[in-house]
Amino acid sequence: MVEGKKLETPKKLSMDWGIELPPKKRAIIKARELGTGYQGTIIGCSHCTFLAAVNALESEGIKLISEDIKDKLFTGLMGLTGGVGNSGIGTCGAVNGASFVVSLATNVTIEENAKDNANRWLAYYNVKHYIGDKFMKRWGAITCREIQIKNFGRAYDSRRPERSKELFQIATEKGCRNPYDCTIGTAAGWAVEGAWDILHQTPEEREALKKEIVRKQATDQSTQY
Repeated sequence: MVEGKKLETPKKLSMDWGIELPPKKRAIIKARELGTGYQGTIIGCSHCTFLAAVNALESEGIKLISEDIKDKLFTGLMGLTGGVGNSGIGTCGAVNGASFVVSLATNVTIEENAKDNANRWLAYYNVKHYIGDKFMKRWGAITCREIQIKNFGRAYDSRRPERSKELFQIATEKGCRNPYDCTIGTAAGWAVEGAWDILHQTPEEREALKKEIVRKQATDQSTQY
């Protein structure tokens, strides 16, 4: 990790090079920036990742949810921070928040699932493909404790004030407070990428993907799709 490394923001690219980035790329960059910033103000991986992703999508005209629903979901995700309940032993909150956004974008409703419960595989696949697989490739883990060890060489019990302070300090020292290396910013960017792709699928593409997933699940005994 390189301390002080800065992301080339859409505004900076336009000013310096006259480059106009496509909307999807702008949204991904925005999510990374918001996620990194929220960690220093709102604080907490799950709800910060979620909020960064949905707000970045909104910046490009994609409104996943209304403001009142956003507030409710924010409150529900807050307790999933820090490996669930800030325990450190469960799934990383950034994984939870990003996965939630991707599943929201997949939008398998109660009615749709009742008509054909194979539709649930779309949500499973999308979360694994856009979030789970990327976390495994980058960190080799999806738990809070293991990701901390990968990032900082050890895990911190942030339920203890002195350990929480140490965690924030080492994160700064390691250069994690930038949109390239912040786990929250990275996860928010991945969530936006996944949501964007999913929301731009045609009904025919969605149905074809579902059939392919179900076919592979029926014939493949491995853990891979």
